[in-house]
Amino acid sequence: MLPAITMETEASHMLEAALEQMDDIIAGSKAAAGEFCNSVYDLGSPVSVGPLHVVHLAEELKLALELQPNQEERDGLRAQLHADTARTLMDWLQSGNVNLSSPANNETYQERLLRLEGDKESLVLQVSVLTDQVEAQGEKIRDLESSLEEHRQKLASTEEMLQQELVSRTSLETQKLDLMDEVSYLKLKLTEVGMDEKDGDDARVQDSADAKQNKAEVGTAATSLKQDFSP
Repeated sequence: MLPAITMETEASHMLEAALEQMDDIIAGSKAAAGEFCNSVYDLGSPVSVGPLHVVHLAEELKLALELQPNQEERDGLRAQLHADTARTLMDWLQSGNVNLSSPANNETYQERLLRLEGDKESLVLQVSVLTDQVEAQGEKIRDLESSLEEHRQKLASTEEMLQQELVSRTSLETQKLDLMDEVSYLKLKLTEVGMDEKDGDDARVQDSADAKQNKAEVGTAATSLKQDFSP
């Protein structure tokens, strides 16, 4: 379960970070727009910056540049000047016009703010869709993990049964070998007993024959004695 939860958490954090970044962009754009509008208002205000003050600032800029000891330092200052500022000054000095739009794509701050608001709404919708997808994927992952765990348990049970079967077969093989040895031993003993019985029968037959012969000899001797002692 942990991988699915981790993935959902990381995805949620990424989505939250994207929304926070978009909020920061919009907030920065609003602040920039406010500062820009205030600066435009101040330029036209007779209280703060009047035409004479603008001329005075231009003269101070000229004097400051002339006081720079060499061209290299003046070039360094020129490189530090923002491109938008340099372009605005050049347009004002050449044509007397001041472009209040962003020079990058001719988009005003208000238009940019509206565009960013629209982008945020689109991003929120995308976040909602992605959140649903992440939750659906998380549910699928949990189901797959549950199924995987079930299959693991079945596999473990099957392996245990196979192990028991292997032990049982090994025991049966051992018993079979023991029985075969016992049968061989019994066959050998049976053969020995048969040979002993045969030898015993032969001996009894021989004894019977000897007894009959002795009996016949005794009978013959008795007959002979009777004949010798008869008148």
